[in-house]
Amino acid sequence: MFVQKLALLRVFLAALITLGICHFSNLRGAEGPALSGTVSSAVEGPMEGVLVKARRTGSKITTTVVSDEHGRYVFPSDRVGPGSYTLSVRATGYDLPNKSVPVTVASNTVADLKLNKMSTSALVDQLMPSEVEMSLPGTPAQRRSVMACTSCHSFARVLKSNYDAEDFKSLIVRMRNHEPAASYTHPINLPYQVGPLPGDEELAQYLASVNLSSKSEWDFQFKTYPRPKGKATKVIYTEYDLPRKDAEPHDVIMDSEGLVWYIDFAEGLIGRLDPHTGEAKEWPLPTFKEGFAPGSLGLALDKDGNPWICRSFQGGIAKFDRKTEKVSSYPILKEFDNVHTRTSFIAVSPVDGKVWFDDTFNRMMYIFDPNNSKMVGYPAYPGWKWDLSSQRGGTGPNGEKESHFMYGVAVDSKGIGYWGDIANTNIGEMDPETGKTKLYPTPTPNSSPRRLHMAPDDQLWFAENSDSARKIGVFDTKTKQFKEWAPPTPGDLPYDVVQDKAGFVWAGGERTDFVTRLNPKTGEMVDYVLPNSNVNIRRVDVNNTTNPPSMLFGENHQAKIIMVQPAE
Repeated sequence: MFVQKLALLRVFLAALITLGICHFSNLRGAEGPALSGTVSSAVEGPMEGVLVKARRTGSKITTTVVSDEHGRYVFPSDRVGPGSYTLSVRATGYDLPNKSVPVTVASNTVADLKLNKMSTSALVDQLMPSEVEMSLPGTPAQRRSVMACTSCHSFARVLKSNYDAEDFKSLIVRMRNHEPAASYTHPINLPYQVGPLPGDEELAQYLASVNLSSKSEWDFQFKTYPRPKGKATKVIYTEYDLPRKDAEPHDVIMDSEGLVWYIDFAEGLIGRLDPHTGEAKEWPLPTFKEGFAPGSLGLALDKDGNPWICRSFQGGIAKFDRKTEKVSSYPILKEFDNVHTRTSFIAVSPVDGKVWFDDTFNRMMYIFDPNNSKMVGYPAYPGWKWDLSSQRGGTGPNGEKESHFMYGVAVDSKGIGYWGDIANTNIGEMDPETGKTKLYPTPTPNSSPRRLHMAPDDQLWFAENSDSARKIGVFDTKTKQFKEWAPPTPGDLPYDVVQDKAGFVWAGGERTDFVTRLNPKTGEMVDYVLPNSNVNIRRVDVNNTTNPPSMLFGENHQAKIIMVQPAE
């Protein structure tokens, strides 16, 4: 009788797995692992919190799990099937002796991994930007001043360089005049040039004091975050390589059919990824403003699943028709277009299908009606005048000195538009009929609201992106009330926030390789460290087809798209 019951139980569990009902944590005991082992080192013995990555030969997909408190890692059979794989790890300060281990996986394959301590020079390449910030000597202001560099590249290049202060003075000006998507392979210049600014000399001297221009090794200790523990190890990651090694997937969205759409920060294209096969297809976007950077920044889907793209320096938007694969372009009104134009963020109204997008540098909000191709533009800060010399500062209607800068766009169920005021502390609200605006300050001063997402219940989730805030926020568009939560990792700086269908809230940022899952009912937060360093997280989305829901985003510096699924 017991054997019969056990057989029935196995059949039942197998059915649950097929239907996708079981969580990963339950799968471990159901079918048994396809691949498992223990991670250890001579220094620590069995190691908790080591990320173990498995990549099948010839595949574009990498699966990653995390070792538990006994140092044991497990790949379930539905994620790693029979075949030839290469194993690698992420464990700050450690590495495999040969960087990777080839493994032939059959049923219940065991591969134990022995890690070695790495050199300080190799450690520098693994550091997150926030780990660099907390390691550098000097004042807090000096340490923060270098963090702008990490939006475009790893700070390891600066630390390992031998430039002196004079070299850095000219380098700072050159870097300042690269557009935000610039990289080693895409050194794209801004359409306007900005010369030396006050503070450049002090910054140059500071950079030369922390690199190797006057010494053979660093005279300070590098600090790192502890490896994941407990709930932070109960997670599984799936990464998808994009067709181009220098791809910069800025915005990534999953549609209702389970396909993933993405845009490139540096290149003029729209891409589509099939997460079941790992295959991606890309289409070019036309250039309609010659001599200006071709990349895109914002991405949204309309009710038919057609992608709408904000073309950034191109000064307009584009629609990709998923059926015909044709692109339609819509430049902004000529009277508002200038050398500073940067149409950055976009949202589609759930009420009437109108497309909202902003010109962040000119502080304008546009509303485009696809039915009649009519476009209207409204100033986000009426009466406020921009000071070109400071790029963000300006003067209010009553002569007051204040800064404003638009970031992110969202629309509620009534068709009202919202944005973040990243140079200030406000959530902006705009009436679509009159263009009338209201500003709602967050409870935390100087919070720098950045990217934002409107939930179906009209709760506006957003990131507070200033060093003095570093919080996840929500604004109730009905009651006009705020709530805020501080992520558990010191130095974390959220860039974007989104809520999944189970009610959990996900956040990620540029300065760490952590993503945060918040339970807004209890306030509990879990930080999951990502498989790669220097990821540079931008827009985040959710995959509500998995159980539990997953987080989805582009690894802007790694040419990958990743899904993060809790396994608890």
